[in-house]
Amino acid sequence: MTFAIKNCKIHTMKILTLDNATYDLDHLPEEVDDMRFAILDNSNPADPDYHFIPLIFLESFNAPALVLRIGKETIKMPMDWQVLIGEPDVGDLEVLPLTSINDRGFKVFQFNPLTSFRPSFLDIEILDVYHEVSWYAPKLKNGQLLAVPITEGEDPDCVYFVKDISRNCEIVDYNKAW
Repeated sequence: MTFAIKNCKIHTMKILTLDNATYDLDHLPEEVDDMRFAILDNSNPADPDYHFIPLIFLESFNAPALVLRIGKETIKMPMDWQVLIGEPDVGDLEVLPLTSINDRGFKVFQFNPLTSFRPSFLDIEILDVYHEVSWYAPKLKNGQLLAVPITEGEDPDCVYFVKDISRNCEIVDYNKAW
C-alpha cells in the first residue's frame, strides 16, 4: 500500500524474498507456500551473516509510526523499532532507536544480500508521525535484523530494522556484515 504525502510516496513495511523481490506484508494471502525472507543474523556477534528464513509467523500489532526519508525513498516504520546505522569509513555498525535519529546526521546501512557488491550509507530523517497504524511483521529471534526493501520490485535496496535487540547484539562488525 502506498500513501501520498507532500509529493512523495510512503511505502509500508516490506520484506526481501529469496527471489530478490519486494513483498508487501499488508497484502498477504491466506496461505503462503515456503516463502523465505532476508535477515542479518547477529545473534553471534563474532560471526554475523545473512540468511533467508521461512515466513512461519506474523505478528499483528498497532503502534505509532514514523515516516522516514532514507536517501531519496520514503517509508513508514513503527516508532518503537530500531535501525542499523554506520559510516563507510568509521568502525562498526550500530543499532539505534528510530526516535533518536532526527537532525543528528546519522546514515543507515544499505545492502541487498543477494546482489549488492558493497554497502552504501544513506541519510535518514523523520518527516512525519502517525498516531496509530496497524502492522504485520515477521517474528524474529534475538539478534536478527529484518532486511526491509526501500525500493520496489526486483533487486531492491534494503536497510535493516529490528523491534527488540539485546545489548550484546547491538553492534555489528562492519567488516563481516557484507
